[in-house]
Amino acid sequence: MEAAKPASKRQRIKYDAAFRTEAVRRVVQDGQSATRVAQALGMSEAVLGKWVRAARIPAARPAGSEALEQEDKQLRAQLARAEMERDILKKR
Repeated sequence: MEAAKPASKRQRIKYDAAFRTEAVRRVVQDGQSATRVAQALGMSEAVLGKWVRAARIPAARPAGSEALEQEDKQLRAQLARAEMERDILKKR
């Protein structure tokens, strides 16, 4: 009876930033399908799909969100200061 061979793990391929950018550009700007681009580049369609989704997330931010983030930061600082003052007054 032969011993069972352990399942070989797939080697994880690391792609550089330029490769990722070009692959995503082909899908997003050129309008090519993710399947076709992945096949042409010899890579997994799932990986390319993740890259494309990640690239689209910052573009989906609503207009004016930077102003809201700035206001949020300012309000949190004011709240922290008010809580600190309240705690000081409680100790008296």
